[in-house]
Amino acid sequence: MKKLKLPFFGFENLNENYSQAAQDLFVLSCLSGKTNGTFLDLGCSHPTKINNTFLLEKNFNWGGLSIDIDESLTSQYPSHRKTKAIPRDCTKLDFDEVLSYYNSNHIDYLSLDLEPANVTLECLKAIPFDKIEFSVITYEHDKYRFGNQYREESRKIFKQMGYELISSDVCSNNFPYEDWYYNPKYVNYEYIKVFEKDNIEWDLIIYE
Repeated sequence: MKKLKLPFFGFENLNENYSQAAQDLFVLSCLSGKTNGTFLDLGCSHPTKINNTFLLEKNFNWGGLSIDIDESLTSQYPSHRKTKAIPRDCTKLDFDEVLSYYNSNHIDYLSLDLEPANVTLECLKAIPFDKIEFSVITYEHDKYRFGNQYREESRKIFKQMGYELISSDVCSNNFPYEDWYYNPKYVNYEYIKVFEKDNIEWDLIIYE
């Protein structure tokens, strides 16, 4: 694999990663290759293909919940993953039920990737940030399809909740579609400031 801008322990043993835009490597870089971490994957889709949490589980022993409205996708998880996959509408989750799965109200990584962008925003608005904290968040706003409206609304919410935007309008094939956030309570800006980029390809954020 290419050389990372922010190497982490265990990267040298990886042969591949699985996220569309190296979200998995971004998370591990921010958290120094943390093992036994936790994730909440909303809009999880296929258990391994273009999946933001498969690498975390497979190589770093992370665990958590993967949730998607499409039961044909979540039903595939037992054959490929140890993580619990739930067929559910992510905009209507009972977060007391979600939190009961974890031993803490702090989760290391939140992946928000629903379709279309207004549904992702609706899901974001339903998250009780007064009850639950995350260290790192990747949020798909699909600006290239929907313009600024949903992106700007999401950014206001994250700012109000104390999350800092580090990589804005992350691009894939020149299409700006995601924002990447960190929680300054758990991640030091000085450590991850190499990721402070706007509207460039994801590989230029992650790799040297």
